[in-house]
Amino acid sequence: MTSSSAGEQLTGRDVELARITRLLAAPPGDRPALVITGGRGSGRSSLLAAGIQPARRAGRHRVLTLAGSAGPAQRPYLHLLLAVRHDLAALPAAIGGPALAFLGLEPGTRAPHHSELPSVVAAAVTAIAAGSPVLIVVDDADHLDPRVLATVARLSAVPSVAVLAASRAPLPGPLAGLPVLELSPLGREDADRLIAGRGRPLTAADRAAVRHRAGGNPAALIELGDPGSLAGGLLSVFGAEIGRLPADARVLLRYLAAAGVPADPELIGRAARVTDAGGWRAALSAGLVARTGKDMVFSHPLVSEAAYRSASIHLRVRAHRDLAAVLIAVPEQRAGQLAAAGSGADEQVAAGLEAAAGIFRDRGELYRATAAMQQSADRSPVPGEAARRLVRAVADARDLRDTAWATELYARVRDLTGDPDLLAEAAWPAAAATLWSGRPHEAYGILAGVPRPGGPGPRNALDLAALAATAAWLTGDEEHRLGLIPLLAAVAPEPDPIATAYVRQIIAPEDHPGRVLGDAAGLPPDGAPLSRRDRYRLALFGMVAWTEDRSRPAVAALRRALAGDLFEDSPSPGFGMQLALVNALLDTGEWELAHRYASMPTAGEMPTMAVGLAALRALLHALRGENGQALRLARETWRRLDPQSNRPAHVRLLRACGLACGNDGDHDSGYRYLRSMFGQDGRPLHPYLSARAVADLAAAAARSGRHDDARPVLDQVRRAAGADPGPRMRILLALGGALLGEDEDGFRRAAGDPAGARWPHEHGLAHLHHGVWLRRNRSTRDARAALSTAAEIFTRLGATGSAELAHREIAVGAPGGPDTPVTALTAQERQVAELAAAGLNNRLIAERLFLSARTVGTHLSRVYRKIGVTGRHELRADLVRASS
Repeated sequence: MTSSSAGEQLTGRDVELARITRLLAAPPGDRPALVITGGRGSGRSSLLAAGIQPARRAGRHRVLTLAGSAGPAQRPYLHLLLAVRHDLAALPAAIGGPALAFLGLEPGTRAPHHSELPSVVAAAVTAIAAGSPVLIVVDDADHLDPRVLATVARLSAVPSVAVLAASRAPLPGPLAGLPVLELSPLGREDADRLIAGRGRPLTAADRAAVRHRAGGNPAALIELGDPGSLAGGLLSVFGAEIGRLPADARVLLRYLAAAGVPADPELIGRAARVTDAGGWRAALSAGLVARTGKDMVFSHPLVSEAAYRSASIHLRVRAHRDLAAVLIAVPEQRAGQLAAAGSGADEQVAAGLEAAAGIFRDRGELYRATAAMQQSADRSPVPGEAARRLVRAVADARDLRDTAWATELYARVRDLTGDPDLLAEAAWPAAAATLWSGRPHEAYGILAGVPRPGGPGPRNALDLAALAATAAWLTGDEEHRLGLIPLLAAVAPEPDPIATAYVRQIIAPEDHPGRVLGDAAGLPPDGAPLSRRDRYRLALFGMVAWTEDRSRPAVAALRRALAGDLFEDSPSPGFGMQLALVNALLDTGEWELAHRYASMPTAGEMPTMAVGLAALRALLHALRGENGQALRLARETWRRLDPQSNRPAHVRLLRACGLACGNDGDHDSGYRYLRSMFGQDGRPLHPYLSARAVADLAAAAARSGRHDDARPVLDQVRRAAGADPGPRMRILLALGGALLGEDEDGFRRAAGDPAGARWPHEHGLAHLHHGVWLRRNRSTRDARAALSTAAEIFTRLGATGSAELAHREIAVGAPGGPDTPVTALTAQERQVAELAAAGLNNRLIAERLFLSARTVGTHLSRVYRKIGVTGRHELRADLVRASS
């Protein structure tokens, strides 16, 4: 294999390389060892070579290499000793002498017998390792003599000797006890990166075909992606091995390759007219095929390719016809064989492929369903029928989560037809695939570009508007939001009230269009079986209820809608309802369940979902007081986030960091994060998510002395909430106003609102701030009651940081512990506190005292706890002096 292809096989192996790096950095006493396993073309040798490069550059290890090959058993010992020959003379004579004699470098000393070589080599390497760590690298370990491998395994137990080996599975016996790193097939993203840039550009359909045929094998991806680039590659190797087989074996392999799937060897023999089983025995003996149950399967994707290419076009066509004749009872396979046996437009072939796609779809074989539908369209003689079939192919590609293929198919639909209903039907899955791949602007463009002739819009106009509303939710773009108005106007009379309310909720949330829906308006009764359409409507209803702060009905609807998607592995989760459900569960205080839904592996191939769920996990960490975890996860998530394409995730991360910093006592940084959830003029960066953090912002502003900067935000949120805000916003606005000093009676209203218990965490915060205000105003008994309620709520939720804060406030107001501190400040804490009381922010304090801003925040957090205040707005010079 060429060096360039070897390097390319490292694509997608970052995790594996990192493991090798950690192994080589381990202390010598750990006796590190690792065996990399994988089939031919999996890249194990390339990974081995790349993994040891840092060790060679660092010079920390003596690197000794072995490679399995044909030859005398003593040859590997010779290689090892030659590599260390300059060290042998410095060893004690009893150890170095026999080794030098074997190399012919010690005249007069008896050379050891071959049977003594393992002990001689082991003794020499062990002695050398005592002075400098040794790394033994073994490639193709499965080709080495077992006695050599036994020596390597023995050396792996020696301190200061590391062993890194590569082998096909199963492991050779002597290495069986060593740790194993099995190379798994590459995923779609890594496979596409490996294919990209090789030879001619491939269409999305061709890339999907290469991925499917290669099965994630790096060598197969490279050679199938650019067949002419690698003379002498594995394809040539397998071709030569096939060429050495008996004629019957070659014919059987050709027919098995033409079948395209594992197949019953008797059926293949019948189609190929080969009755003697000797051909299969020869292929099995050569390792080119293997049995899986009753079927025969190729041992490597490139064996199948080599077998098929070795035949002329005439012989390939004959194989397909013969297979079609024996596959009468398997219509989906027969349809593919008939299609491969001919070319050109043929409605009978097209119809057979369409029926086959339905069978594949029902079995969950989405690649084969999409490919069959595209083939069906290609063989359709009538353009309208071709367009109709391509529309179904777009939906299949969406369910496969192959965005590039879905949009490529959608472009073909647009080229074939001007029928607005067909175009609209194709636009919906194409836009959905694009949306969840992290490109909501492009998705919105697809939806907005659907032709809208005069009169009623297409049949699915409301579905298009609802999907466009989701894109607008993600982008936060004002033009997108306003562009929903004409999309909704194209909807036919008597539209679905749930979908209509969803779109209007995005257009004008201040008008509260979702209030027209009851708690179960138009939904299937509990226990009734749900169609896909029912789940879709439940999801929309749940999202409307959530954005109207009817959190419990939202949870009920979204959990019911998601049951099939999450737990039956449906391929197309709808409209981010999992994200909405996690957020609603955070609102209702069901944090363990929220964590469960946020951690489910349902976001594969959907970056928008993956990033959104990570942002929610970061927010949950912050709410629980797990501040370091929240900040780390937020930083990691931001690295793979485009804020312009996923504003909800960006805003959730800002809130998570703001809360985490505030919990750590760094109120300046906390305020900056939370303030970034709003524009310079105070308008919410996201109309729903930013507004629900207004009380968090007000608390951070109060603690950092930023009251004036935060008031325009409060005004903008009031304006956005409309003339009749719901109970939750009424509570948050009252609490925010009280914290900013506008109306201190807001503390009482926020804590006493009977609706507040629906949102436990915010209810706890209202009681906490009310309790602090009561204590400050000498209402000690009432303060204790409010703070105890807050502590109980936070403890029940698992919000440990907030619970500790509530308990500290209770302790400050308890008899014997009034407003004078019980714990003295250290000298540096006193300096920091005095400067903060004088009005300096963390950055200025840090500059004055030559500290980091983070250290200042940590000191202030301790000061607040010792003095018994919640933030710098309560710091007074007399309290600081009294604590010194």
